[in-house]
Amino acid sequence: MDDEFAKYKLYATQVVNGDVVACEYVRLACLRYLSYFDRDDLTFDPSKADKVVNFIGKLRHFTGSHNGKPFVLQEWQKFIIYSIYGWYHADGSRMVRNAYIEVARKNGKTALVAALCLYHLIADGEANAQVILSATSAKQAKICFDMCSNFIKPLDKKGKYFKRYRDTIKFDATTSSLHIVAADASRLDGYNASMFVCDELHEFKDGSVFNVLQSSQGMRENPLGVCITTAGFNRSSFCYSMRSSMVELLYGKKPDDSQFAVIFTLDDGDNYEDESNWVKSSPNLGVTVKKEYLRQQAQQAKNNPTLLTSYLTKLQNIWLSSSEEWIAAECIFKAQQQWDYTITDEPFAYLGVDLGSTSDMTCVSVMIPNDERYYFRNYYFLPSEQLTVNPNRELYRVWHQQGYLIVTPGNVTDYDTILTEILKLNDIVQIIQVSYDQWNATQFAINATEQGINLLPYSMSIGSLNRPTKELARLILSEKVVIYTNPIDNFCFENVVIKRDFNDNERPTKESYNNKIDGVLAMIMALGGYLTTDHYDNSIVGLNFT
Repeated sequence: MDDEFAKYKLYATQVVNGDVVACEYVRLACLRYLSYFDRDDLTFDPSKADKVVNFIGKLRHFTGSHNGKPFVLQEWQKFIIYSIYGWYHADGSRMVRNAYIEVARKNGKTALVAALCLYHLIADGEANAQVILSATSAKQAKICFDMCSNFIKPLDKKGKYFKRYRDTIKFDATTSSLHIVAADASRLDGYNASMFVCDELHEFKDGSVFNVLQSSQGMRENPLGVCITTAGFNRSSFCYSMRSSMVELLYGKKPDDSQFAVIFTLDDGDNYEDESNWVKSSPNLGVTVKKEYLRQQAQQAKNNPTLLTSYLTKLQNIWLSSSEEWIAAECIFKAQQQWDYTITDEPFAYLGVDLGSTSDMTCVSVMIPNDERYYFRNYYFLPSEQLTVNPNRELYRVWHQQGYLIVTPGNVTDYDTILTEILKLNDIVQIIQVSYDQWNATQFAINATEQGINLLPYSMSIGSLNRPTKELARLILSEKVVIYTNPIDNFCFENVVIKRDFNDNERPTKESYNNKIDGVLAMIMALGGYLTTDHYDNSIVGLNFT
């Protein structure tokens, strides 16, 4: 190990080597961090990283058994500090502009972010600094604000340097201020944030506050936005959408040096009753999180199943709905990559079309079998009105801006646009057949047939969906599926709830109208059409021409 940077690599190296127990997401974050040391376009500045650590070390705790003791950062917390404040571009600008930190309750994340707020208020070197602390409720915002206020009391016993008000702290030496604000984007105009915090992001109803605060930083040289949260229950939320993007970032599917992300949680398949796993979601185990407390909570959850979901979500930091996950998100991420239709010289495609309702999202799934692998690419369509009226509108807007969602004019599904896209595909690949749900699709079927597209009505009964549903899961778990990268696919897979009958037949369903699974249904229909069709390789056997 390079002696010059040994202490700055310590935690990351220990995680990667397996000396510190951590989940896969943390391991990926550490690998990402260590890779920066091999880059010529980045510089790690120990003095600036140490400056933040030393500043926090001057603060003193004020509650419980830690009262009066200095704020001593744990190695996992130092890793966060080093990642955010250690890296710089050649022009001297700080590399990280946004941070996403997800960790279970009781791990001191609010205290850490309060300390960072004070650092930006006092010591980051920004004149007229403006630190904004936002949360969905005044009570939640007040928790972090009160921590800031209590941290500065020992530093300024006579009130000479800081002026404390109900929702503001002012530091006149640099004409800087810290404010708490309501999570109401319409009331946030006029701010010029040098640093902002979104506390418990999973509770935010949408991304409007985050977007407004981020856009307010345009004039700052080294701005920073920090989102901290525990897991939640709403996988349709802005927070979960951001988390999904962070997971893609950690897997290297969305490179973005300006974004730091770390997620402390259990790995898929971990036994929540196994105490050796608890440190994965609670890195402060034995410091602010007592093992006996987690043991008691785990026992209560075991004795009373109604408490289990809350226990797993808040104390083991696992995003859960009331159902079990069908295919682990990690498997979907591993299956995703960019590919094009030149994967084979003569691509034969099978399509699945889930037309959905007349006023919501529709999906066309393209499947190309090739060399024992199955290549899928999904195309999503949405009437433009849904960008303003649909409960998922925030997600839809982001996906549309990113180019993953095709928006058509009006308030109903535009089947002509969908057919036009299918005809474009038919110029690129040879479409063998299109499997579609007959419900509300009469005119679409007539128009497609007139254009020479081979349509196959596909039943949505559990008997028809059983085989392709099980086969798709088997193929994904066997790493024989390649899915063209699209965050809407992740959303759809996460929303799937498997319905089983007494014969163990399966079909995908959803728990609520807003939990869309269109992409998964379209993929299953495409695969189902392939499985029920004879396949030929155009070779002639049994004849001897010699």
